[in-house]
Amino acid sequence: MMVNKNHPPKCWPPAASRVESFCGRFFLPLRRSILIVAGFIWSSQALGNSTSLLVADSGGLDLTILFWIMAGVVALLVLMLIPLKRLNGRLSHLAEAREQARQALAESESRYRLLAENATDVIWTATWPDLRVTYASPSVRRLLGLSPEELKGTCLYDRIAPTDHDRLARAVASGTTQPAGPGLVEMRLLDVKGAPVIVETVFNWTSDENGQIDSVQGSSRDITRRNRIENDRKAREAILSGLSSAARNLLEPGDRVDSMGQALAALGQAVEVDRVYVFENHVDEETGKLLASQRFEWVGEGIEPQIDNPDMQSMSYEDVIPNWYPVLAGGKVVHGLVREMGQAERRLLESQGILSIVVVPIMLEGKFWGQIGFDDCSRQRRWGQAEIDALRIAAGTIGGGIRSMYAEQELQYLADTDTLTGVRSRRAFLERAEEAFKLARQTGRAVSLLIMDIDRFKWVNDTYGHPVGDEALKEFTLACAEELRSSDIMGRMGGEEFAIVLVGVGSEGARALAERLRKRVAETPVSVQSECFFLTVSIGVAILEDSDAEFLSLLKRADKALYQAKNQGRDRVEILN
Repeated sequence: MMVNKNHPPKCWPPAASRVESFCGRFFLPLRRSILIVAGFIWSSQALGNSTSLLVADSGGLDLTILFWIMAGVVALLVLMLIPLKRLNGRLSHLAEAREQARQALAESESRYRLLAENATDVIWTATWPDLRVTYASPSVRRLLGLSPEELKGTCLYDRIAPTDHDRLARAVASGTTQPAGPGLVEMRLLDVKGAPVIVETVFNWTSDENGQIDSVQGSSRDITRRNRIENDRKAREAILSGLSSAARNLLEPGDRVDSMGQALAALGQAVEVDRVYVFENHVDEETGKLLASQRFEWVGEGIEPQIDNPDMQSMSYEDVIPNWYPVLAGGKVVHGLVREMGQAERRLLESQGILSIVVVPIMLEGKFWGQIGFDDCSRQRRWGQAEIDALRIAAGTIGGGIRSMYAEQELQYLADTDTLTGVRSRRAFLERAEEAFKLARQTGRAVSLLIMDIDRFKWVNDTYGHPVGDEALKEFTLACAEELRSSDIMGRMGGEEFAIVLVGVGSEGARALAERLRKRVAETPVSVQSECFFLTVSIGVAILEDSDAEFLSLLKRADKALYQAKNQGRDRVEILN
């Protein structure tokens, strides 16, 4: 059997109880009426003689009949008064219940108004579909800086950020077509100053007696701080994730310049900026001013690189970014909107299309080494403290990578450079010479090799001592450097023997340069302390030939030419083909 939940079946009492109830309701008043009628009959019998007299006097009217009529009327009145009494009791009970309901409703309305007026959320109602405010709780003053009276009658869309109009329209309209309980929407309201306030709004619809929606009521809560905390958390996690990738790139073996570029790219994508760069500080030797030069850079798609911009090299803190130096040198971060910065800094940054910027100092061994910058060229971006704190960590990681890079470069320099003279070491020279040899074989360019040996250098050490001999070697390399091009490769092969590779120079050019070198050395006095003397040098020259399959064959011929120069009297140039 199907049961209607809205109209459950009645639970009837037992039959005996029902009969007893019926008898009580029907026979009790009947019994009372019979007793009243019986009383009248007894009275008539007791007054028999008097009745006869009355009849005689009444001219024949039967007073007994009249008496019975009166008795019937009385009985009827009794029967009518009993239900009326009951009806009066019921009406009194209904009136009392109605009064109790009225008081309960008034108390409920009072509690609701008290709740609305003291709630931190803004409770509001608005007409449908034009969404004009009909009521707003006092907390709207705290949320938007407006009184309820000022907000009343205005359209909700006038207080919502234009970019969120469609979001609200979709949310409200969806409930009118598919009502499924209260709706929820997150949007930005504009306070009295036009600043955005992020709110979370729960709303519902009310209908008139015809079931048509005529109003919307809702409750809006300020979640600006909650959103900011959540966004800061996400930004910090993204930066730290990018920092982890950057650190891996810096620690992996390979080209450190490429590794730094990949590290900056990881950071730039994590921070969602358009440009990331590193500046190194150095001092102008002439003026003593602190300068900054850009060393590394990563740019996003469509952003113009600045690393080749001459204005980004040897940039004076004092002249170009005077307001930044005391902040950065103190270990603090420069950040904000470019339009709010000083005139000097604004002039520099606006020329590069930068709207918002963060610059974090890089401190190495407690000193202000340089800075890492993050440019946003597409948004007027306010940087959160969580982002700034994460970028401080990033600056430390980049600083560590730079320190490691410089340490490796220093070690590489020590391995590749003769520490006394500053030219390439034997190993580094042979590696570079081998590369030049292979390239010349592929391109068909000429290559010449010069082997030089300072004549009687043992006599210099024996006569003046090794410290003077060391200074003489320095003077020798300086004299040679003044005759060489930047593309020429010079190295110390050992002791007082040196070699030079000339790329793109044939036999005549090599002989002419060798003669200039020999003459320059012979004419340059070596002045060390109180001593002054002259050096001479013997030079052997070899020219690349088609039969040379490897650089070693060229080296052997140049070495033989050197011995010929030595054997033929020193201070001369010999070419062996």
